[in-house]
Amino acid sequence: MNIDLIRAIDKWIGIPACFFLTIAHNIFYRSKFSRANESEQPRRPKRILFIELSEMGSAILAYPAMKYMLNRYPDSELYFLIFEQNRFSVDILNIIPRDHVFTIRMDSPFDFFFSTLKALSSVRRAGIDTVIDLELFSRFSSLLSGLSGARVRVGYGRYHEEGLYRGSFMTHRVLYNCHQHISKNFLALVKSIERKGEYPFLKAVIPEHELIVPKYQSDEGEVKALRERLSAINPAVSEAKHLILFNPNAGDFLRVRAWPVEYYAALARKIIRRFNAVIIIIGLEGARREARKILDYVGSRHCIDFTNQTTSKELICLMDLADVLVTADGGPAHFAALTSIKNIVLFGPETPTLYAPLGQNTICLLSGLACSPCLSAYNHRKTSCTDPRCMKAITVDKVFEVVSSCLEKTGVSSIAERRRC
Repeated sequence: MNIDLIRAIDKWIGIPACFFLTIAHNIFYRSKFSRANESEQPRRPKRILFIELSEMGSAILAYPAMKYMLNRYPDSELYFLIFEQNRFSVDILNIIPRDHVFTIRMDSPFDFFFSTLKALSSVRRAGIDTVIDLELFSRFSSLLSGLSGARVRVGYGRYHEEGLYRGSFMTHRVLYNCHQHISKNFLALVKSIERKGEYPFLKAVIPEHELIVPKYQSDEGEVKALRERLSAINPAVSEAKHLILFNPNAGDFLRVRAWPVEYYAALARKIIRRFNAVIIIIGLEGARREARKILDYVGSRHCIDFTNQTTSKELICLMDLADVLVTADGGPAHFAALTSIKNIVLFGPETPTLYAPLGQNTICLLSGLACSPCLSAYNHRKTSCTDPRCMKAITVDKVFEVVSSCLEKTGVSSIAERRRC
């Protein structure tokens, strides 16, 4: 299912569905699941469902919110609802039991419909009492929240903003703040549960120290096996001092986020001329066309096409093995935050103010054009731009300068030494 079809369904089916189900919800369920009000004593949540369907990176950025709930309510149980193809981003965090993760398949409209019914059935059987809808203005997730059976439903509300209409299912409507990092927005959702008498939610400061960064420790045997695979493809790997990862494909959904492939090729040549390094190109099947172009320009001696050759778990191991990742904003950038790799993330149509990966190993680059960022929750992340000059304005020389600085630091060379052990 392509992104424009999903947008069309969300608009033309989502709007009337939200409208009529809101009416039905208010008529038939208000007596059982009344809205939270000032006279009620808040109940401690026991079974908490997070809904974040479409973004692997957002699931990782929601970790501080999930950790906060466990610390605040240590006797509670966490659940998660996500699209099947993005499930790994939840499992890798090791914070929610695997049997508490519900998924919806996107292989076909048939699979989508019936897996949605199955997921809702599982949610209701689990006895969920609190839903945290992490989606910004998705009507589908709002419908899922309303149909969940939960007494407390927390999500973003429009108030007087130009957000998308998504019904009136939420008992706690939180103001989405497009000027603060998304992890703080997620924390605002969970912190609103026990607060009352505020309009709009949330009138509280969210300190930086609450943005906890999860860490993943790769299995040493898996890292060793991956190194041997790479060496078999290109013997230069065993002699190289540095391994550099390129993720040149931004995905079919938001191709406008991609840095030009010829820029990656020029960067690879600069790196190889200056450093004893091997470039490893990662990505899914769709990234092979970019990989071929880079290899044709650079040559195969110091470059490996490793697209579509790793599982998600192996990709994390590869990041533990390598020194630097160069990528546009997307899932791999947030996976890299779980490891010690130097993470160079290129932003154009979106902004690091909202979506920068957490952690101190990330360096974000953006050009700062007047029209950037142009993708937001308020336009359903759909841009009119067909010529992403904001990405083209990030020069090869600038990225090379940052890569060089990372590789010349003594800490990075020690990583390379450990790789040989």
